[in-house]
Amino acid sequence: MSLKLKLQTLIAFLFLAALVLQSCAFPASGEAGVAQVSSTPGEVPTWTPRPEDLTPLPTPTRPATATATSSVTPTLTSATPREPTPRTVSVSITGGNLNVRRGPSLDYNYVGVLYDGDTILATGRDRISRWIRVQLPSQPDAEGWITTETKYTQISGDISNLPFIQTEPAAPAFIRNCTKHEIWILPADVYLLPKYEAPYNEERFWVGIFQVYDLENPENKPIDEIDLSEGQTIDIRYNWAGEKSKCE
Repeated sequence: MSLKLKLQTLIAFLFLAALVLQSCAFPASGEAGVAQVSSTPGEVPTWTPRPEDLTPLPTPTRPATATATSSVTPTLTSATPREPTPRTVSVSITGGNLNVRRGPSLDYNYVGVLYDGDTILATGRDRISRWIRVQLPSQPDAEGWITTETKYTQISGDISNLPFIQTEPAAPAFIRNCTKHEIWILPADVYLLPKYEAPYNEERFWVGIFQVYDLENPENKPIDEIDLSEGQTIDIRYNWAGEKSKCE
């Protein structure tokens, strides 16, 4: 073999070896990132990421701190003080005199009198404000009750502002007819039947002064006057002719 032929054969052999080495060193195009399986026993396949999978994430930036601003400035205003509601209740007596009683009803005894022109302070009321407790002008330390349902009282103030006063019940008072005639009691306008018609010959009355009329009296005038107090029972024993009867 000539020297020229040997040289061409060597170049061809080197070129072929370079191709073989190149095919072993680089994977085929389009297969990058695919897991390479090793034939070596016990070896775990590995995954090589593509360059595009390694794109770094953008670095987060902290937002600027917001500054709270208020465009409205609160203004404190002082409220105008309200006038307090008067709680004092006064009573003026006009046009006549008025009895003062021990408790808030006609069933209680008298404890004094208020005269025309008197003005007093109220200190309490009953549950339904029909009676009020007052100070007595002639006795500064004494108190009694007057009714609000009369033309003789002029009240200044709100009665509902007064405290409710609890009182003991009054002792009942009675008038009994012991005669054989029918009796008429004024100003209560109550008729008491003869004693044989018991129990209708007896009736409960309020404390006060009453006139007794015998309905068989031809003169049609009172035959007696009764001043009734708490706890009393007064018997009518004489008729218009002066005949006395026994109460049974």
